[in-house]
Amino acid sequence: MHGQFFPACATGSAGVVDEPAADGVVPALSSPGLVSLRRSIFRGAAASAYGKRLRWDAETKYRPNLNGSILSRNQLLNEGVEVFQDRSNKTTDILHEYFVPREHIAAFVQDLRTIIPDHGGNLLNVTVRSVESDSDTFLCYADGPMLALVMLFNHERTMVADEQMRSMTSAMIEAVLRRKGRYYLPCRLHATPEQFRRAYPQALEFFELKRKYDPRELFQNEFYIEYGRKNVGTQPN
Repeated sequence: MHGQFFPACATGSAGVVDEPAADGVVPALSSPGLVSLRRSIFRGAAASAYGKRLRWDAETKYRPNLNGSILSRNQLLNEGVEVFQDRSNKTTDILHEYFVPREHIAAFVQDLRTIIPDHGGNLLNVTVRSVESDSDTFLCYADGPMLALVMLFNHERTMVADEQMRSMTSAMIEAVLRRKGRYYLPCRLHATPEQFRRAYPQALEFFELKRKYDPRELFQNEFYIEYGRKNVGTQPN
């Protein structure tokens, strides 16, 4: 079963051309096309294995027709949420992002081939982006060149499904830590405090500085309560 998960992938790449238009003028933006069709195919992948296969076939067979197309970057980014958003009140979409040193990306993907099926994860999409070292952010997620995997999952709005997502997330975080990577912080608080400290060892100093400038702990959120409060679960003085 695991061998059938991530058996292949379809990737797209773009490069800069010297003369995007004959007159050198950036083309005007146009509205995204085939929104209803694209939405039906994308959201159908959340509902069944058949939907996933249909989307795979559509994208792999249609993609060659895009080869050689010249588009402005503005046009590529001119895409609203109407194609992708989950409008159901019974399910929700969850984003994960993991940052992995490039030399460990193959091993991490191999980890995912086991973790996601084992936890019944309903994976809709993976976006891969290249990330350079970040020396500015205190709680930085890239201390060297990384590849980031942005994964979109869908699950039911139930306590059982939420706990399954928590368990899968914890397993994926454990895997990325083994591969000397990190997970993206502005996500749900499914990492254990111990995993958070291993991923971001500079957090101790970060929270000490927070308390230095906010000794009465006036500014708080769920992230701080979960990972930063010295006595988690107590009320501030």
